[in-house]
Amino acid sequence: MYDFVDILCMLCGAYLLYTGVVMKVQGRIISNVVLRKNTNEDSIRDKEGFIQYLYWKLAVIGIVIILSSIASLFSGSMGDSNVVSTLTWAVFLAAIIAYAVVVNKAMKKYCK
Repeated sequence: MYDFVDILCMLCGAYLLYTGVVMKVQGRIISNVVLRKNTNEDSIRDKEGFIQYLYWKLAVIGIVIILSSIASLFSGSMGDSNVVSTLTWAVFLAAIIAYAVVVNKAMKKYCK
């Protein structure tokens, strides 16, 4: 059961990493990841600045989520240690909170 959750979290981290790379390489904003529900791309004042602000942050957060998911997956298969399990979930939770903070700051800074 927890293996499925770890794989799902790993895929979410990969999608965040993919979002950052697409924004940087193609200049396209994937709105369902970095914009609020009722906000569209036209409300961004400085699209290049918005992408530049979010690119590295999304990439790092995505990599942290992927690595914590892999660590949790391996710790579960090697004899579940409560310390490792708690640590990997704490890192994952911190990455999710960082994602929310970073996206909200970007929205306040670059959106109308």
